[in-house]
Parts: sequence; structure tokens; C-alpha cells
Amino acid sequence: MATEATAVDTLQNQFSGYSSTTQVVARCLDRLALKEPLEKWSDEIIEAVVNAFTDEKFPTVIALNKIDHPDADKVFPNPWAQRNIAKISKQQDPSALVLTSAISEVFLRKLTKQGFVRYTEGSEFVDTREDLIEMGDPEGGRLKEMDEKLMRRIENLKDMVLFRFGSTGVVQVLSRAAEILGLVPVFPVKNINTFSSGGSGSSAVFRDCVLVKKGLELTTWSRNTTVAEISRKVMGDAPIAYVEGAGGVRVAEDDMVAVGKNDVRTILFGLSEDDPCSQFGRKLPNPPLALETSPDVWEFFSTALHTITPILGPRF
Repeated sequence: MATEATAVDTLQNQFSGYSSTTQVVARCLDRLALKEPLEKWSDEIIEAVVNAFTDEKFPTVIALNKIDHPDADKVFPNPWAQRNIAKISKQQDPSALVLTSAISEVFLRKLTKQGFVRYTEGSEFVDTREDLIEMGDPEGGRLKEMDEKLMRRIENLKDMVLFRFGSTGVVQVLSRAAEILGLVPVFPVKNINTFSSGGSGSSAVFRDCVLVKKGLELTTWSRNTTVAEISRKVMGDAPIAYVEGAGGVRVAEDDMVAVGKNDVRTILFGLSEDDPCSQFGRKLPNPPLALETSPDVWEFFSTALHTITPILGPRF
């Protein structure tokens, strides 16, 4: 083992085949807080470093699917049949486990699209026409009537999945994946007051989502994403005129964005006010763009499922 180089450089050479970076290696060592010099590392320390690198480079979320199965919470007698929730929970980090029922999520979304139920994705709330009528809506939310067979299927789904586990777990596993990768969901909208993303008559809110790095504020090896960097993700190299936050307070382009910090931003693209060309009355080419990153947007996370796929790969 080489000792003339730093521990970061030495380990980076060892881990380069896994597309590692010095930042990843440094975060591993920071996590372990090792005091022993490199040449005195024991086999136990080396194993701990390898495990830390695996966790850092390849963070994993384990989706325990098929919780809708009647035997999901029973103990299997076969020790090799590690399909049981209790057994897996003892062998894996509980924070990396998410209970899911993908078939239930697909079923509920299909019924919602067909107009049979009103379903809040990521929650346990499913309302039928009869439910809404009982709650005082004479039109039952204009939902379709269901036959007895379909009604029984929904009631069984509520009992076996939603009431028992709180949700189907699909939205939660995606949210957990973004969380362990240190990503912040940013929702570009055209109207900062209504959070709509379409035209003037559109009612869609938080329709689009951009995932940006939150950064690890306790280390010197990474940082948060700036407002300017987010604007480039959304609009490319379009020049920024100015950026406003909540209450119309202007902020710098290098201001950091994180959950709970710099929650709302309106970015006007075009020539800056001090640009000489702006004296000729050139108009801004794009409407205001609001970037919403408040903690409350997590409940809208399911509107951006099509954007989540890239985060499931290795972290770079």
C-alpha cells in the first residue's frame, strides 16, 4: 500500500475502476473520522472503508414489494426464503427499506384515470362516489358508480395495504431515493402565485421537476446548487436579468438553494438592468420563472415520476 501519497489519492487509485472521484473518497474518510495513518490500517479498518465507499458511491433503497400479499407479515420457516419483512429488516439498514405494493399503485392510478375513485398519491386516502356523497357532496365528485365486485377489490386494498401500511409505498421509495442522494426537487412554474406550469388556463401545479444537488454542508468536498445553476438546467445559457425571492427581495445569482432555504425564487431571463443594450428597450424573452423548493413540495413529488429515473443510478 502506497504511503507517500495522501489517503484520498491512494484510495482514489484503488477505486478508480468504479468511476470514483476524490470527492467521494474524501466523504468516505470524513464519515469514518479515521485517526490512524494509512500504513497502520488494520483489516477491520480496510473493511470499514470499503463498506463506507460502497454506501457512498452506490446508495441503495430496498423496495420490499408485494406487501398486499396475505403472507407478507408472516414468518417463513425456510431461512433461505428472505421474502419476509421481519427477516429482511434484521439484516438490512431499516432506513433503506420501504414497503411497497406496485400493483396496488397501478390499480389505483388506473381507477383514478377512469374516473372511479379520487386518489391522493403517496397517501392512504381513496374516495369513491359513495364516500363523497356521505361527506356531503351530492354529486359524489362526479365519479362513476362501481359494481359490487370492484367495490370489494377497493375495500380489500384499503384493508390489506393502505390502512395497514399507510400507502402503497411507491412515492415513498422514490422520495427516499432522492433523499439519500442529497437531491432537492425544484419545480419550475410560470406563475409564482398559482404555481401553474402551463398556459393561462392551465390548472396543473408543480407539473415539472428538476432534481439538483443539495450538497453536504459539513464537508469541504461539495456544496449546494446555486440559483444560477438551476436556471441553466431549465433554460440553458439564457442571460439572467435578476432574481427575486419571497416578498420581491432580490438575491444574488450565486445564492444557494436547499430545502428550507431560499424557498421561492422568480428568475427573469433577458438582459440585466445595467446592460447597455437594455437602454434600447429590448424586452425579456421569457415569462417569470419560479423555483419552488419548500419542504411542502414533497407531497407533490409524485407529479414528477418521469424525472426521477436518473437518480437511481450510481452517485458521481
